[in-house]
Amino acid sequence: MESKQINNSPFVNTKFLELVKSLSEQKDCEIFKKGYFVDGGVLYNIGSRAYVDYRPSLKTSQKTLEKRKISNLQLDSLTYEQVREHLKDKQYEDVIIKKSDQSISLSLPKNYDSYLENLGKKKRHELKRKKSKFMTQLGEIELQSGNNLVIFDKFIEQHKLSFGEKGSFMNKEVELFFRNLLAIKGWKIYFIENNNELISSAFVYENKKGCYLYNSTKNSQFDPINPGIVLIDLIIQKMIEEKKDFFDFLKGFDRYKIDLGGLPTQLYDLTITL
Repeated sequence: MESKQINNSPFVNTKFLELVKSLSEQKDCEIFKKGYFVDGGVLYNIGSRAYVDYRPSLKTSQKTLEKRKISNLQLDSLTYEQVREHLKDKQYEDVIIKKSDQSISLSLPKNYDSYLENLGKKKRHELKRKKSKFMTQLGEIELQSGNNLVIFDKFIEQHKLSFGEKGSFMNKEVELFFRNLLAIKGWKIYFIENNNELISSAFVYENKKGCYLYNSTKNSQFDPINPGIVLIDLIIQKMIEEKKDFFDFLKGFDRYKIDLGGLPTQLYDLTITL
């Protein structure tokens, strides 16, 4: 994964960081640099790792950290290159590097036929089978997108109907967070419907280079015909047509991401004692 994909992601955007800070106990924290705060001599990332997939690189010197009386750094969701940068030409008392989440991303080829070819025979056959099953029951479905309240309310309602932790995740505070996110440039919801009924949706951030899949929902009644896979495939087709470079599935080692051609990037947690 290229560093530009992280540096241009929504997670380093000031407006995003302000919103995600409101979901935590960091509302009144002392800001150190963009994306970082200090509490009791310890430097942390702003925002819970549950909401922030990538971290802005920390550009500072050991001397500056010591001058600010920072004795410890506790950071998460860093790429290998970011960890290397933190440790380059520095002398620390103690360093702990721990594997944490994995993010999965797909580099997009010049055309959809090449994408299918790159999947390999088994995955390509499985994707075609799932799409055929979907179309046999519902026919051709149009990919739609929007950021209005009508589609947002449908997204929220469907999210709350999800099973397990996914359904309970969308409380009032988180709903407000998503509502405010959708008002920021670049955020939108892709979705497919049948007779005005939401089948599946994807809450994404999109820029000139690619698309980041932040959250998704599906109507469980349509599970046998794979609505989530069909939706993501339609988005990937659109991104290829628009000459985008990547489709980023973000954190979480879900099988469907690999089946659709994504490749994993290991992320790390880093604890440093000065």
